[in-house]
Amino acid sequence: MPVWLQITAAVSAALCSGVMGIALIPFLEKCRFCEPDSENQNTPEVSQEKVKPTMCGILLLFGSTAGLVLSYTLYMQFGGADRTGIEFQTESRALRLIMIQGLITGFLGWLMDYQRTVRRKPDTGEINFLVILMIFLTNYSFLKFLPEENVLNLGFMQWNAGKLSVFVRAVLLTGFWASMQKPEQTTDGISITASGVQCLCLAILSLSGKQNINALYALTIAGACAGCFYWNLPESKCRLGQTGTYWLGITIPMLCSNLHQWNDFLLYMAVWIVNWLPSVLKKKTLLELLKREGMTALQRIMILTGFALFCGILSIMPEHT
Repeated sequence: MPVWLQITAAVSAALCSGVMGIALIPFLEKCRFCEPDSENQNTPEVSQEKVKPTMCGILLLFGSTAGLVLSYTLYMQFGGADRTGIEFQTESRALRLIMIQGLITGFLGWLMDYQRTVRRKPDTGEINFLVILMIFLTNYSFLKFLPEENVLNLGFMQWNAGKLSVFVRAVLLTGFWASMQKPEQTTDGISITASGVQCLCLAILSLSGKQNINALYALTIAGACAGCFYWNLPESKCRLGQTGTYWLGITIPMLCSNLHQWNDFLLYMAVWIVNWLPSVLKKKTLLELLKREGMTALQRIMILTGFALFCGILSIMPEHT
């Protein structure tokens, strides 16, 4: 795939998501889709200045979709795509399934944002359990439409899961999604920075495996994340919200699973697991502990995103050695 097409995919998505924020964020403020920012959400009394719009995830969905439509069209015309090939048709079908699943999950996140911001209904344990169950069932259903993959390459071992393959993959995908939900509630901007790095690494892996369509989508997501930097990085002008984290949390692992290298999947998931692990003993995530130690939001972002970059490089190295 030509380099100019790869650049076009990322840049167009970045421009679409970034420019749309100029119109979207005032609209969100007008409709009162707002909540306390992550630095002040635990304060008993939050002033109006500390309340910020949420649903910045809409920018991600818009930017990545617009960038993909443009780059996919160019790929069909000038990228040398073999439309009659079985591999191309399989990739295209998988991409459509991933996009549909992502949109469904993103809409579910939007409903949760709406409940929290407009109707002022906090999340409860029962709701969280039902959402996780729904995500698992959605993963299981969509995986049934993708090619069978009985042997799972976990890096340190290969496991022939047999009939349990779809169930195990659905559990792993759900685990990735669930572990990614907490960080954004502590540090604005952490999801788009870490996810942007992961998507760039996924694009490199996809290009190495000749999965050009997979690479295009990964590049457009990375570009959309870059376009949201101005709006979402602290001091954020708009919070990402569950619209964004729900969508990123399902789209990235689905793209990763398309590579059929579950060792890479585990490396990307490790970024969010490392943040979650301290809560087992200390009841606080890594980002919460760093915040309590006085680290600024940008310092916290650099630490976790740096680890995401380290894991991404580890995933790429076997393909280029």
